[in-house]
Amino acid sequence: MRILISILLILTLMPTFVLASEGDWQVAKTTQQVNYTLDKQGWNAVRTGDIIPNNAWISTGPKGRVQLTRGVESLSFQPNTLAGIFTSGTNDRKTEVVQQKGVLDLEIEKRDHPHTTVQTPFLAAVVKGTKFRVSVTKSAAAVSVNRGLVQVTSFASGQRSNVAAGQSASVDSVKGMTVAGVTTAPSIAAVAPSIARVSAVGTTSLSGAAATTSEPSASPESSVSSPAGTTGVKSGTGSGSNTSSPDSSDDDKSGGAGTGGDVKPGKPSDPAKPGKPGDPGKPGKPSDPDKPGKPDDKGKPGKDDDKDKPGKPDDKGKPGKDNHKGKPGKP
Repeated sequence: MRILISILLILTLMPTFVLASEGDWQVAKTTQQVNYTLDKQGWNAVRTGDIIPNNAWISTGPKGRVQLTRGVESLSFQPNTLAGIFTSGTNDRKTEVVQQKGVLDLEIEKRDHPHTTVQTPFLAAVVKGTKFRVSVTKSAAAVSVNRGLVQVTSFASGQRSNVAAGQSASVDSVKGMTVAGVTTAPSIAAVAPSIARVSAVGTTSLSGAAATTSEPSASPESSVSSPAGTTGVKSGTGSGSNTSSPDSSDDDKSGGAGTGGDVKPGKPSDPAKPGKPGDPGKPGKPSDPDKPGKPDDKGKPGKDDDKDKPGKPDDKGKPGKDNHKGKPGKP
């Protein structure tokens, strides 16, 4: 009986190990409240030993955690995290992690050139080999490095920094990039603004130079709803992602098409034009003290009170003729 049970167990687990290949991510350990989807509608529970298919989105609940491994590499999803994993190529394999929200801990194999990118709504992190953490909220994203070097690029503000061990960089949707370090902070260089690959939670707009709600033409547009109801995730790769090497030079010229740099939207608030209706010079004429003062001129209204003219009706000399005793006596 025990032998039969052992055979059945081997047969059950065999497909998992047969399907696993060098480029697949396998579930090393997981808890409940962890699911993945391929069609962006139906979700499947994640179990220990599962192979996560390429182009899958993984969602963790408030208590969900999962660790994926691929050789010496690992991805650890913390609670309330939503991210997709996209791998291309065989000999020169490249991986793009599109993280919409939550916290990811990554340990990436070191190679001669960058091969893994993490795309968030506000920044892109490009690595050659390192151990680091990426955190994403509704309005900001941050990268902290434990080992190696990570190149962090802010989409909207057009800023870039090479973040080393003990250093961090954060990108706010309003303030742009800020950096910090245990001993020294990394420097920030100006680059051309670009467009994000994924939208922030609760919005469909993409952060970046064009401030547009549509993705680059090279990117297939699709949305994914997590079991918790999260929407607005865009998948795939496109021209908006920044995949240059952390060792490359920072000689990129900063672009003038970034948000807030366009002079045309500023015309409606040009203080010169709207100011004309309120020109104090023209409305001031009705209150000109010279003109309105004429009705109160004491010289002209004073004639009515002239004692000489109004006094004539009371002249005792003229009314006295009617009572002249001499004339009525003739008859």
